[in-house]
Amino acid sequence: MKIFFGKFKLILVDKSFGASIKAESVWKSMRFLLYVMLFIGSLIMIEAEYKTYQYSKAATEVLNSKFPNFELKDGRFICEGVMPFIYNNKDAVFIIDTSGKMYSEVLNGYKGGLIITETTVYYKQSVSETRSYELSEFKKFNFTKGRMIEFINFWTVPGLIIFFIFSLFFISVWKLIGVFSLSVIALIIDKILKTNMEYEDLFKMSVYAIVLPTLIDSGLGIVDVNIPYFWVVYYLIAGFFLVQFIKGANQISEEVIE
Repeated sequence: MKIFFGKFKLILVDKSFGASIKAESVWKSMRFLLYVMLFIGSLIMIEAEYKTYQYSKAATEVLNSKFPNFELKDGRFICEGVMPFIYNNKDAVFIIDTSGKMYSEVLNGYKGGLIITETTVYYKQSVSETRSYELSEFKKFNFTKGRMIEFINFWTVPGLIIFFIFSLFFISVWKLIGVFSLSVIALIIDKILKTNMEYEDLFKMSVYAIVLPTLIDSGLGIVDVNIPYFWVVYYLIAGFFLVQFIKGANQISEEVIE
C-alpha cells in the first residue's frame, strides 16, 4: 500500500510523472492497477461488512421477537399472521406480504430493504439498484423460520468473503476494459499533440490516468451518491491526466535530446 499512496501523490503533483510511467514496464503498471483494485475492494468490503452486520443483526432480532412462523415450500412462501408484516427504520425496510398488497415501489423511499411476497423477493441493494428473485426458482428448497436464523448467522462471514473475491474480479476486468478504451483516446490525444508516443507507453499512462476518477467513482458508490452522467466526468478527469502525462514525458524527451 506504501507504493500505492506514493504513486498516487506523484500522479497529483508531479508534472513530469509521465516520463517515469514511460520508463517503467507494462507489468509494473498493471501491478499498480492491482494495488488500486485491492484498495477499492477493501473499502467496498468494509462497507459491505458493516451493512451486512447491521441487516443480519436487525433481521435476526425481528425473526426471534416479532416474526410469525413461516415456511418456504414448493416455490411458495407461506406465512402465519396478519399481512403485511413491516419492520423499518429511517434507512431500510423489511416487509413480508402474502396478500398481494405490497409492490417493489415501496422500497423507493428507503436506501435499502427487502420485500418477500408469496412468489417473489425484491431486494434493494443501493439507492440505484433493486433486484427481484422468483421463488419458483427455489422449488427444491424447503426451510422454516428457525433454519433461516441459522443460515443468516452462519453465512454472514463466508458470504462477505465470496462477495469480496467476485467484486475484486469483476471490478478488475471492468477497469481493464476501461484502460483499453482510454488508451484509444490517448492515441487521439497523441496525434493532436504530435508527440509520437508508442502505444505501449500510452497504455501505461492510461492505467495511471484512471486512478483518481476510479477512486471518486468508488467513493460515490460507497456513500450512495448517484451523479447523472458521471461517466462523462470520469473520462474528462482521466483525459486531463493523460494530457499531463503525455506532455510531461514529451518534455523530458526533448530536454534529453537537447
